[in-house]
Amino acid sequence: MFSPKTGTAFWLYVFGACVFTVVLVVILQALPQRARRPLMLAATFIGGLFYVLEFFVPLRTMPTPQDPDAVGNFMTPFVVPVAGILIPIVGAVAFGLGAINLFQIHGRRILKKNPNYFFSYVFFIGFFTTLTIGILQRLRPNAINKNLYDLIVVGGYQNLDATMFSIIAFYITSAAYRAFRVKSVEATLLLVTALIVMLGQISLGQMLTNWLPEQGVGFLGNFRFEVIRDWILNKANTPAVRAINFGLGIGSLAVALRIWLGLERGSYFDSQG
Repeated sequence: MFSPKTGTAFWLYVFGACVFTVVLVVILQALPQRARRPLMLAATFIGGLFYVLEFFVPLRTMPTPQDPDAVGNFMTPFVVPVAGILIPIVGAVAFGLGAINLFQIHGRRILKKNPNYFFSYVFFIGFFTTLTIGILQRLRPNAINKNLYDLIVVGGYQNLDATMFSIIAFYITSAAYRAFRVKSVEATLLLVTALIVMLGQISLGQMLTNWLPEQGVGFLGNFRFEVIRDWILNKANTPAVRAINFGLGIGSLAVALRIWLGLERGSYFDSQG
């Protein structure tokens, strides 16, 4: 739809996009509250209709590696030029709205001197430092900017991310301990199953049943911890996971239909009516 731009033209396009976005947000904010809901419902319905016509109404064979010239229906030629461009734009706008929301929250904390408002200063310093270094790394990829980028992203962000997930792992461990306490028949089955799976995952557990013959050699080979582990994960657990995913798919489809048709209640725009 648009050819790539470089140099001055690129910055003019960026500036124009920012101005257009600001003007659009101002117009939407200036609209009466009762006019916002029909506008949002119309935009949501049109966006959802595109995917319904494309993926649920295949009038002809969809393109395949063997027949790349096949076209699904009259909407297929617009998937790349429309969806491929609009989806990143919507994602960028959503990211911008999220940043504005964070600025408002932390700005109020600083102005009101709320408890621990010092962390709001840390947020602003970290946000603008990372943003500046990321832009410099893209525009002027030299050794200094690369080292600063690696220091912030690789040395700081990724380590903080790993620390957060480590804390979550300890929380999951404590939750598993509470869930595995024997209080009922179901809890006992869960405890025994989890114990067998964990023994099948570690070398110590596999060593305990290493004296048994290999799987397929004899009947006793089916009682090795790693064999039982594979049976639990691939045979007993897979149907349960598929059933959960099937239920999640049905629920997601129902929620999507409600949002697409404007039937969802409790949303922001529903309260404006």
